[in-house]
Parts: sequence; structure tokens; C-alpha cells
Amino acid sequence: MMPPAFRPVLLSAAVLVGTSACVTSSSTRIPPGAVVLRFAWPQTLSARVSHSVFNGDARGERLYWWSLEPGEGAAPRRLGVEPGASPEAGLAALAHPEMSVRFDAQGAFVGAEPPADSAGQAMLEAFPLEPEQREHLLRTLRASQEEAARVRWEQRVGHWRDVMLLSGETVRFATKMWLGEDPLQRQEVEAEERTTFEAGVACVPEEGDTRCVRLRVETTPLHALHEDDPCERVQARRTFELVTDPQTLLPYLTRAVQEDERAWCEADGTEGTERTRQGEVFVFTYGLRPLPPGTWTRREPGSGPARSHARP
Repeated sequence: MMPPAFRPVLLSAAVLVGTSACVTSSSTRIPPGAVVLRFAWPQTLSARVSHSVFNGDARGERLYWWSLEPGEGAAPRRLGVEPGASPEAGLAALAHPEMSVRFDAQGAFVGAEPPADSAGQAMLEAFPLEPEQREHLLRTLRASQEEAARVRWEQRVGHWRDVMLLSGETVRFATKMWLGEDPLQRQEVEAEERTTFEAGVACVPEEGDTRCVRLRVETTPLHALHEDDPCERVQARRTFELVTDPQTLLPYLTRAVQEDERAWCEADGTEGTERTRQGEVFVFTYGLRPLPPGTWTRREPGSGPARSHARP
């Protein structure tokens, strides 16, 4: 199954409580300079999704295709996902794949569909297991995949519906986070979570459309773990970034980064520091759809559906 380093980052309960206090209604007065994030996905859409994973110098990328069709009445809508050609999957093959999800008219997560294949499932099929044990592990894997799909939806859409924020303002919350690499020695410590908001951001780099906003959530401990011991001190920082259209909550980019710093000492008393950086990035390019072999797509700046061309 997926290594812990590549599990999606879930915004803490403190953020959920804080953002719920910013929920607006039709009668709420919106102060000057504030932006309210509204869920209003179109009836149909298509997009290419690039999922990049990095850990130090090691990297990998997988591609997926989104397709959304009109819903029927009040029934949940389905965002379908198809895997694309990913010749350099690398580390991304170890992460949970992008999955088809269902959501209601308000943008609340309803459920996910397990992928047809995944690295975790391939591992289960490769090992000789008793049927009962295989079934138990498969159920555990499915539950983990469902949770990953839910977390991704909440990060991209769910947590931000009807939230009102002021550009340049920093919202602070008390929270907790885990420090330490060894699962048996990890400790939960007091931390602070800071959410910042920036308006007038380009939805797509190098394009003139600046209707998007950038939300950034940074979590750091109030004190390092073993901060008084130069040979055991552990420090960390977690960041999550979302670039989205505030009028629809269509995401254009998410970036989750985990940075860790661990102090150590040699037998002769020499002190050293080890720093690691790992994370994942999703980029969503709308108006693209998979085409038969021998064709390619080009998305014009600010255009709708991409144009297709035959390869020479």
C-alpha cells in the first residue's frame, strides 16, 4: 500500500471549525475586499490531471482524465476518471491513484469508486495469501482509497464552500501535528495553523486570466520535539496550497509539501542536521480530453475546449 509520506494531507479540525465561522448566507454583509468562495461547477467539463510526486531528488508523474456529465434531478453527480499514459510514473505509482467520485448539488462528497488497478492491489495479487486474509486486506485497501478520494475532494472543494476571506489577512488556529519519523517514537505536539488568501491570481501560469485565488495553509509546531537535546531535536513544516476559481471552486492546482529536519550526533560529539522534503502536486487543465493515437491537443489561452491536431 501507499507509503505514509505520500498520503494526502488533511486540513486539521481547527481549520474546519474556523472556516465554518466564516460561512455566509444571502443576508450576510460582505465587507469591502472580501471574497466568498462559491461552489458552482458546470454541468459538463473535461480536463487533464497531472499528479506529480517528489521525495528529495526522486520524482514521478501520472496523468488522468476527468469527465463530468449532467446529473439527473437531485441524484449525486459523477466525476469520472480515466488513467492516461504515464511513461514516467516513478514514485507517483506508489501513491493512491486519482479516483472517480460522486458529489451532491451543494458540492458535498458522497462517495468514490475504487480504481480498476493500483499498486496496492497489484501487491496483494503478487503475494500468496489465504482467501480470508486477502479479502481482509482488500477491504482495508478499499477503505484507504475511499478516504484518500474524500480527503482530496475536501481539500479541493468541500472545506472551502461559502467561506469568506480577506486578501492579505492571516487566519490562525491552534492545532496539533505529529513529529518524528519512527512510527513507534512519533509524538503529537501543539502546533499553529496559518491560512493566507491571495486574490487576482492567474488560474494558468503565463495567461492573462487572473480571476483565481490562492489559499495557503501552513502548519508548524509551537516547539520542536526534544528541542533541548541537540542530538534528538526534530522540527517540521506542512504546507498546502490551492489555486481555484472563487466563483465555481474549480481547482487549477494543489500542492502539499512536507519538510522535516532532524538533528543527530556522532559518537565523537559532532553534530549534524538532516533535512528532507517531499510532497505532491496536482495540476488541472480544463478543455482537454483524451484522443485516439496519432492526435494531440492544444489549449488556447482563455479558450474553451482544446483543439485537436494530427501528428505529422
